[in-house]
Amino acid sequence: MIKISDAEIEVMKVIWEKKEVTSLEIIQKLDDHNWNDNTIRTLINRLIAKKAVGIAKKEGKTYTYVPLIKEDEYKAKRTSSLIKQLHHGSLNEMLLNFVDSNELSKSELKSLLQEIEEKIK
Repeated sequence: MIKISDAEIEVMKVIWEKKEVTSLEIIQKLDDHNWNDNTIRTLINRLIAKKAVGIAKKEGKTYTYVPLIKEDEYKAKRTSSLIKQLHHGSLNEMLLNFVDSNELSKSELKSLLQEIEEKIK
Protein backbone atom coordinates (compact mmCIF):
# COMPACT_ATOMS: atom_id res chain seq x y z
CA MET A 1 0.00 0.00 0.00
CA ILE A 2 1.18 3.50 -0.80
CA LYS A 3 2.03 5.46 2.35
CA ILE A 4 0.34 8.85 2.21
CA SER A 5 0.92 11.45 4.92
CA ASP A 6 -1.92 13.35 6.61
CA ALA A 7 -1.11 16.48 4.61
CA GLU A 8 -1.01 14.51 1.36
CA ILE A 9 -4.41 13.02 2.23
CA GLU A 10 -5.86 16.54 2.32
CA VAL A 11 -4.63 17.06 -1.25
CA MET A 12 -5.92 13.63 -2.28
CA LYS A 13 -9.38 14.47 -0.92
CA VAL A 14 -9.56 17.42 -3.31
CA ILE A 15 -8.33 15.35 -6.25
CA TRP A 16 -10.76 12.50 -5.45
CA GLU A 17 -13.63 14.98 -5.17
CA LYS A 18 -12.89 16.88 -8.38
CA LYS A 19 -11.62 13.90 -10.46
CA GLU A 20 -9.57 16.30 -12.64
CA VAL A 21 -8.07 19.37 -11.02
CA THR A 22 -5.30 21.94 -11.47
CA SER A 23 -2.86 22.95 -8.76
CA LEU A 24 -4.54 26.36 -8.57
CA GLU A 25 -7.90 24.71 -7.88
CA ILE A 26 -6.29 22.55 -5.18
CA ILE A 27 -4.67 25.64 -3.62
CA GLN A 28 -8.03 27.46 -3.61
CA LYS A 29 -9.85 24.48 -2.10
CA LEU A 30 -7.24 24.13 0.67
CA ASP A 31 -7.26 27.85 1.45
CA ASP A 32 -8.51 27.21 4.99
CA HIS A 33 -5.33 25.24 5.80
CA ASN A 34 -3.19 28.38 5.53
CA TRP A 35 -0.53 26.47 3.63
CA ASN A 36 1.94 28.23 1.34
CA ASP A 37 1.21 27.59 -2.36
CA ASN A 38 4.64 25.98 -2.74
CA THR A 39 3.85 23.58 0.11
CA ILE A 40 0.77 22.36 -1.76
CA ARG A 41 2.75 22.03 -4.98
CA THR A 42 5.37 20.00 -3.07
CA LEU A 43 2.63 17.71 -1.73
CA ILE A 44 1.29 17.24 -5.28
CA ASN A 45 4.77 16.36 -6.53
CA ARG A 46 5.21 13.84 -3.71
CA LEU A 47 1.91 12.22 -4.65
CA ILE A 48 3.04 12.05 -8.28
CA ALA A 49 6.31 10.40 -7.19
CA LYS A 50 4.32 7.88 -5.14
CA LYS A 51 2.13 7.20 -8.18
CA ALA A 52 -1.00 8.21 -6.28
CA VAL A 53 -1.61 11.10 -8.70
CA GLY A 54 -1.00 11.42 -12.42
CA ILE A 55 -0.92 14.25 -14.91
CA ALA A 56 -3.90 14.11 -17.28
CA LYS A 57 -2.86 17.05 -19.44
CA LYS A 58 -0.58 20.06 -19.64
CA GLU A 59 -1.61 23.40 -21.12
CA GLY A 60 1.27 25.86 -20.99
CA LYS A 61 2.38 25.89 -17.37
CA THR A 62 -0.93 24.48 -16.12
CA TYR A 63 -1.16 20.80 -15.27
CA THR A 64 -4.36 18.89 -14.70
CA TYR A 65 -4.07 16.13 -12.11
CA VAL A 66 -6.07 12.93 -11.72
CA PRO A 67 -6.10 10.27 -9.00
CA LEU A 68 -4.33 7.03 -9.86
CA ILE A 69 -5.66 5.28 -6.77
CA LYS A 70 -9.33 4.93 -5.93
CA GLU A 71 -10.55 6.57 -2.75
CA ASP A 72 -12.65 3.63 -1.57
CA GLU A 73 -9.83 1.13 -2.20
CA TYR A 74 -7.31 3.31 -0.36
CA LYS A 75 -9.66 3.78 2.60
CA ALA A 76 -10.34 0.04 2.78
CA LYS A 77 -6.63 -0.85 2.74
CA ARG A 78 -5.74 1.87 5.24
CA THR A 79 -8.55 0.84 7.58
CA SER A 80 -7.56 -2.82 7.35
CA SER A 81 -3.95 -1.93 8.07
CA LEU A 82 -4.90 0.13 11.13
CA ILE A 83 -7.15 -2.62 12.46
CA LYS A 84 -4.32 -5.14 12.10
CA GLN A 85 -1.76 -2.79 13.62
CA LEU A 86 -3.78 -1.43 16.54
CA HIS A 87 -6.51 -4.00 17.25
CA HIS A 88 -4.91 -7.38 16.50
CA GLY A 89 -6.93 -7.61 13.30
CA SER A 90 -10.22 -7.46 15.19
CA LEU A 91 -12.84 -5.06 13.86
CA ASN A 92 -14.97 -6.00 16.86
CA GLU A 93 -12.19 -4.86 19.23
CA MET A 94 -11.87 -1.57 17.36
CA LEU A 95 -15.61 -0.86 17.51
CA LEU A 96 -15.75 -1.74 21.20
CA ASN A 97 -12.82 0.62 21.76
CA PHE A 98 -14.82 3.45 20.17
CA VAL A 99 -17.89 2.59 22.22
CA ASP A 100 -15.91 2.34 25.47
CA SER A 101 -14.09 5.61 24.86
CA ASN A 102 -17.35 7.46 24.08
CA GLU A 103 -16.11 8.28 20.58
CA LEU A 104 -19.53 7.40 19.18
CA SER A 105 -22.63 9.37 20.14
CA LYS A 106 -25.88 7.60 21.00
CA SER A 107 -27.35 8.55 17.64
CA GLU A 108 -24.26 7.18 15.85
CA LEU A 109 -24.54 3.96 17.86
CA LYS A 110 -28.23 3.62 16.99
CA SER A 111 -27.49 4.24 13.32
CA LEU A 112 -24.68 1.69 13.39
CA LEU A 113 -26.96 -0.87 15.04
CA GLN A 114 -29.64 -0.27 12.40
CA GLU A 115 -27.12 -0.79 9.61
CA ILE A 116 -25.82 -3.97 11.24
CA GLU A 117 -29.36 -5.31 11.66
CA GLU A 118 -30.09 -4.61 7.99
CA LYS A 119 -26.94 -6.52 6.96
CA ILE A 120 -27.97 -9.49 9.12
CA LYS A 121 -31.39 -9.79 7.42
